[in-house]
Amino acid sequence: MKFLELLAWFAGLAGFGLLVTGVAMLSVPTAFIVAGVSLLLWSYLADKAAAGPAPAHDGGG
Repeated sequence: MKFLELLAWFAGLAGFGLLVTGVAMLSVPTAFIVAGVSLLLWSYLADKAAAGPAPAHDGGG
C-alpha cells in the first residue's frame, strides 16, 4: 500500500470518527444512525472498488 493511500485511509477514518463524535454531542441515538449509514455507504464503495472497472461495451449486438 502506498503512503498516500494509507494517509487517505487514515484521514477518512479520522473524519468518520469526528463526524460521529460531533453528532453524539447533540444526540447519541442520532450518532448511531449516522455511523450505521456511513458504514453501509463505505462498504458499498469498497465493494465497488474491489470489483474493478466494468467491462467496456463495444456497442455491438
